[in-house]
Amino acid sequence: MKIPRSAVAFLCVGLLAASQSGNIIRIGDAHPVAIAAWRLLIATALLLPLSGPRLGRLRDLDVRGLVGLGAAGIALSFHFITWIAAVQYTTVANASIFFSVNPVLTALGGRLFYGERGSPRLSLSIALGLTGVVVMGAADIQLAPANLAGDALALFCSVMFTAYMLLGKRVRRTLDNRVYVTFLYGIAAVVGFLAMAVLEVPATGYTDRTWLCFLLMALVPTLLGHTSFNYALRWIDAGRLAVFTLVEPALAGLVAWLAWGEEPGVGSIAGYALVCLSVLVLVTEKRVPEAPVEP
Repeated sequence: MKIPRSAVAFLCVGLLAASQSGNIIRIGDAHPVAIAAWRLLIATALLLPLSGPRLGRLRDLDVRGLVGLGAAGIALSFHFITWIAAVQYTTVANASIFFSVNPVLTALGGRLFYGERGSPRLSLSIALGLTGVVVMGAADIQLAPANLAGDALALFCSVMFTAYMLLGKRVRRTLDNRVYVTFLYGIAAVVGFLAMAVLEVPATGYTDRTWLCFLLMALVPTLLGHTSFNYALRWIDAGRLAVFTLVEPALAGLVAWLAWGEEPGVGSIAGYALVCLSVLVLVTEKRVPEAPVEP
């Protein structure tokens, strides 16, 4: 199936948007569960008017599809929560490296559950991308007992991202993207607020800067970033899409340099180059026919 240019353009914008979550989180001061829950609730509220009467298309899903949609929403919520927590409990370098295993997990899952075809180029692309992320964080990685909890959270976050991508792929074959992400973010928001209640995290009482953080997290990495991933998922194998997300640390580093004056070192630049090369290897691959996916 040919990938529409609109999907390619939206994905490029979305990758840049999704990569900025770490920079935006710096604006606010809130528990990771609160940040995840509010970004999802605000994103859902903004999507509802845009989805409008299309929301009735949810009836197109059978029981299997509804279960998949619910599970994808739960996985997305835990992905957001554990990523924000991982960054708070370990170094950014550690979190990025442990999370970067998701292309391997997603490619394996795509092969196992959907029969998605791997290729030498895909394997090379994943290897280059993982190497690039490791090179980026080599100078800052700290394998210490104090970081163990955060490292484990980053790894679990990677598993949740894989689950969210693979579960969403089947649903996106039959459901309009606007409808899908509206319900997806809504379900994830409910899970987030339930987690807030269990953990006794306050829902209100935040500063104006923190509310701005919630709003920007909803607009940029959620509405632009993750919505573009789900839009592209209709045409791109989940494993290949996961490889593209490896460019996020490079894009985040570029903006951090411009916004916060954090000049990248030689190792970071070398890592960025390897990640960009991994994407170049993948985008120059001849189109691999997709295996059929049962609706």
